[in-house]
Amino acid sequence: MSSTTVLTGATVALPSELLAEGAVVVVDDVLADVRPATDPMIVELTGRADVEVIDLAGRLLLPGLVDIHVHGANGASFENAEAAGTALTHLAGRGVTSVMTSLPSAPVDDMLATTRALIDNPSEPQQSRVLGVHLEGPFIAVDQCGAHDPAFLRAPGPDDIARITELAGAISMVTLAPELPGAVEATRAWASTGIIVAAGHSAASAAELGPCRDAGLSHATHLWSGMNLTHRRGPYRVPGLLEECLASDLTCEVIADGRHLPPVLLEVARRSVGDRLIAVSDGTIGMGLPEGTRFSLSTVEAVVDDQVGKVIGQDAFAGSTTDLTGMVRHLHLELGWPLNEVVAMVTSQPAEIAGVADRLGSITAGLTADLVVLDSDCSPVATMIGGSWVAGNPTSASHA
Repeated sequence: MSSTTVLTGATVALPSELLAEGAVVVVDDVLADVRPATDPMIVELTGRADVEVIDLAGRLLLPGLVDIHVHGANGASFENAEAAGTALTHLAGRGVTSVMTSLPSAPVDDMLATTRALIDNPSEPQQSRVLGVHLEGPFIAVDQCGAHDPAFLRAPGPDDIARITELAGAISMVTLAPELPGAVEATRAWASTGIIVAAGHSAASAAELGPCRDAGLSHATHLWSGMNLTHRRGPYRVPGLLEECLASDLTCEVIADGRHLPPVLLEVARRSVGDRLIAVSDGTIGMGLPEGTRFSLSTVEAVVDDQVGKVIGQDAFAGSTTDLTGMVRHLHLELGWPLNEVVAMVTSQPAEIAGVADRLGSITAGLTADLVVLDSDCSPVATMIGGSWVAGNPTSASHA
């Protein structure tokens, strides 16, 4: 039997505007209609006994958030497929309804075995849906390794290329350094199967990035983090990978947690990249855990310190401990970026990159009913996945 719910009284974040006092009609697991709450059709629906009506009391109603770079949360890492549900449940509770489960550099055999395990254990209804696995390495540069163990880093060989190609679909994205031997061949093979190939943890020059772009590389992993910058050869200034990405037509991601990048660099990315810019959490086990909590990324030991992950014994970050709702808060409330622009950075734009914008990432009739209700301070109140409330209470007056 079909069920109909009308969510009314919210400010609805539509793809092109904010609809004050909007109403969203959900039929089973689909967004059936979006209209002003005063529309005659909405008025008629809300008067029917067989329709559930929920007044969101002026809160924000957003599409479910999409994080295409996250390693875990709440004490659980995607490196351990059996514990993935803990992280996915936590993320759903924070309004993140779809994720790419990201893996840090490790032996290739281990990363591919974990990929299979993650895909073979589908998420439960109360958990964020998995859009595939993101291999953040091991095909990255030692001199830009960040929180990756350099012992595992390598160039992609023919066997690596073939094995990852065979897992296209399960593997959604690979970050690699374009300067490595075999990077062009790897990019061509992977991109031809639909795997997103991203430049990252790299000191590639224009001459090294260009052939990979021509072969299908389309994305840049966390701008400024793990990238070389402008440098000099004698009197000549040479752009680094960072500037090459900013000046390119690549889609690009930033970690907008208020720690990785100061406001001026976020603004540089915003003005340079425009609507190709997205926010990712790069979240780790430490997301949701208190200050001083120790955790690991593969073999690298880290700690939650000053609301961010830091590598123990090094002046280096180890991912973020802020979820995407915290990044919405930082960009919109603290930096003053327009809400619609920020919402697109964590919903429709990452969905487009992931190739799922035809079903996820916006409040548009016909798409899957993934929604998050936020309070005025951008705290998540309730999350809907596939037409069902999976976390929080949409009628609650308190923050989740």
